[in-house]
Amino acid sequence: MAPQAGLQSPAQDHGAVALTPSHHPPLELLFDYAAGTLGPATALVIEMHLALCPHCRDEVATFESAGGELLEAIGPVAMAADAFDQLLRRLDVPVEANPAPVETDDPILAVLPKAIQRIGAQALATTKWRTLVPGVRVLDLPLPTAPKGTVQLIKVGAGRGVPRHTHAGNEFTLVLNGVFNDENGHFAKGDLQITDPTVTHRPLAEPGEMCVVLAVTDAPLRLTGMLGVIQRSLGY
Repeated sequence: MAPQAGLQSPAQDHGAVALTPSHHPPLELLFDYAAGTLGPATALVIEMHLALCPHCRDEVATFESAGGELLEAIGPVAMAADAFDQLLRRLDVPVEANPAPVETDDPILAVLPKAIQRIGAQALATTKWRTLVPGVRVLDLPLPTAPKGTVQLIKVGAGRGVPRHTHAGNEFTLVLNGVFNDENGHFAKGDLQITDPTVTHRPLAEPGEMCVVLAVTDAPLRLTGMLGVIQRSLGY
């Protein structure tokens, strides 16, 4: 399937010119990822950034190596008598060694990393892309998050943007295709933007190319201006 106009095909990911992301997760977040303490949604954001960022992959490898050395230095601890039986029961869960290729007719999913393709295809089995504002569409992904949070793929048409907003909590936005700009800078493929209640911005996709991002929030966005007045009047 040919990619939609303005989207980069997967084969182009490995071309001669590979751009390294400029906006990275903080080291504390990479450490938590290496330690396995992140929630599924945030862990997915970091995993996708690592797939596109050799620098952060090296950082995580260093953390994992240090963690292994610490485990070796820890003395033995007494275990429950049935600990081995419990482990065997857990291993009874079948593992798909060679997962089947993702089949999707969606031109957006077709150019995204395989992990996102699979989750997106699962979402499209029960829901569909919905329009947020003209030129911006959202797909809710089936991943657990905070009670009032969201996990979404957002596609923004070339030259379009999401409404100006601030945040009631944290928002993690990872660029999977294209480029967007806002008051905080220039964000291209692989770049991660982390925002909080101190940030008000209006991300805009650059002309000529659709921008696709993975966005995770732990609290609702707060629109500003007249849209914000409408949002508050509706109780959101």
